[in-house]
Amino acid sequence: PSLFLSWVGLELNTLAFLPLLLSKKSKLTSEASIKYFLTQTLASVLILVGGLWSLTPLSGVTTMILLLGLSIKLGAAPFHSWVLSVAEASGWLPLFILLTIQKINPLLMLWMFCHLSMRLFYATVLVCLIVGGLAGLTQTSIRSILTFSSINHVGWLMTALSFSLGVGVYYFFIYLTTLLCSILIFHMFNVSHINQLPLLNFKPSSQMLLFFTLLSLGGLPPFLGFLPKWMILQLTVSYSLLLIGGVMISMSLVVLFFYLRLMFSSFMMGGANLTTLN
Repeated sequence: PSLFLSWVGLELNTLAFLPLLLSKKSKLTSEASIKYFLTQTLASVLILVGGLWSLTPLSGVTTMILLLGLSIKLGAAPFHSWVLSVAEASGWLPLFILLTIQKINPLLMLWMFCHLSMRLFYATVLVCLIVGGLAGLTQTSIRSILTFSSINHVGWLMTALSFSLGVGVYYFFIYLTTLLCSILIFHMFNVSHINQLPLLNFKPSSQMLLFFTLLSLGGLPPFLGFLPKWMILQLTVSYSLLLIGGVMISMSLVVLFFYLRLMFSSFMMGGANLTTLN
């Protein structure tokens, strides 16, 4: 595949997202759009420099520059601070695109070039898993929780892509579907913080859908999100990646905890509403 065409695709991806981000006019979105544009420009320069140097035999420095640029584009930890700013300023539709569709091109490029430096690649995976899990514990904003969860999922996606493209596509499709259901519910009830959940009057159908999608995002068996995670864990064991497998399991429990916190907050109001009716 042409590295130049892939780079052009990344730039079109960036330019297409900016109007969506600026659709809600405010000082916060203006600051977030500037931060997004500058960060993406820096990442593009790094990818272009790494690509030009790749015309010669690839060295360790060239590989590091290329993977660094792709990690920034992807919003992988520890280069994730711009994602949080953009996520907090975004509406629900731009947030969904930011956490899913915007990641497709960088992930495919990482799949193409991950074999150049597997140590650096797996180091990024470990940081994504740990930061995405632990940093989400302190968040009360639903957008921030979903963003840190997305960073954790990036670690899973990168690991899946290191095995095969098919496993990565399967995991991404399950994640996209479950995240879409959750975001539609939060958009429908216009809720942005955990402390708003007990005050809302969810319908039983919406409540159950939120219940299933949050547990699926957390990877709890036997829900849908558990299946691709189980597949990836089996592959990590078969490839003797025991450290990564152990971190995946432990951080999945942490991610599941803050999804359970969201779920309990939404179900608490159900009990309160029933008490009021009685």
